[in-house]
Amino acid sequence: MGVIGLGWPGIRHSEAVRKCADARLCAAADLDESRRKEYQDLFPGTKVFSDYKEMIADNEIDAVIICLPNFLHSPVTLEALRAGKHVLCEKPPALHAAEMREIRDEAARRSLVYAFGRQMRFTESMRAAREIIDSGRLGEIYYARSSWVRSRGIPVGIGNWFIDREKAGGGAIIDIGIHALDSAWYLMGNPDPTTVSASVSTRFRNHVPKGAKFDVDDSGFAFLRFGNGAVMQLEVTWAGNLTDDIPESDLWQRERISTVIYGEKASLRLDPLTLFEDRDGELVDIPIEVETGGRGFRRQMEDFVGAILLSGEPTNNAEQAVELMEMLDAIYESSARGREIVIAAEPVAEPASNRAMPTAVAEGESFG
Repeated sequence: MGVIGLGWPGIRHSEAVRKCADARLCAAADLDESRRKEYQDLFPGTKVFSDYKEMIADNEIDAVIICLPNFLHSPVTLEALRAGKHVLCEKPPALHAAEMREIRDEAARRSLVYAFGRQMRFTESMRAAREIIDSGRLGEIYYARSSWVRSRGIPVGIGNWFIDREKAGGGAIIDIGIHALDSAWYLMGNPDPTTVSASVSTRFRNHVPKGAKFDVDDSGFAFLRFGNGAVMQLEVTWAGNLTDDIPESDLWQRERISTVIYGEKASLRLDPLTLFEDRDGELVDIPIEVETGGRGFRRQMEDFVGAILLSGEPTNNAEQAVELMEMLDAIYESSARGREIVIAAEPVAEPASNRAMPTAVAEGESFG
């Protein structure tokens, strides 16, 4: 396996490969010379490349892990697939659904495994929650509420790419919103999305470097419907004047990551993992003890490698990546148009164009 992009995600994925019995870390690529040197210190014996194209041309490599800025996810993924490599790509899998459909189809044509990075699906809490839900203990799931909110937490990245729409594809929604959305959607059983009503906006320009291009959302709120009748409420902010019921954070002043799944027999909160169960008409709170240890990256890698060796589908497969991007596209499109979007009937060909603040919209006003 080879890794492209040696920032924080690239290091975490490399550690996961090293812990995976059926995989060998043999190569890595990054433009930055200092990063390459630091990487070799951490992972001695690994070949390093300044040009990822040379790395994916190496016949020794069967699969690549892509950990680059968002705008490079789709083109580099396609290059790797066309070079005959299986791919695990960091989130978001693409800038919009049209790109992700091309990736899905290319992987299928070549009988290659594609997976998108969502290590949170493999945490102890998520695994335990999914087991409880799959056992039928919640009954029919009819509603989910998921949020990731920060009081002061706008990332910028090298060259401010996180807040540049052309490079990032969006702001808070595509960055942390994808995690909140997928956590609830995955626990709900990945029902088919049908409609989305949403509003996204940019309100905290004073919290980014002066003079930096900042044309992405710093908050977003959505209501999603699914084909099985269930609904979801999504709340995402990079920055907000949050109240004191939101816990303090070492990095972001205040931050809360919360997912709650509501069923007819019981409801389930992800963090801390707790079951709220109806017992003969009485509501009982049941804390669920789980181990800690941060094995999400390792289990995700084992899942990816297992799919390659067994010619199967990874948990985070390409079809789900398409649906996830369709939901994100619809969130942005709903805000831009000021109305509900029907996903099945109105696929958006180039939704990224609607993710910039219109020039006529003043600071602090909504996209829509």
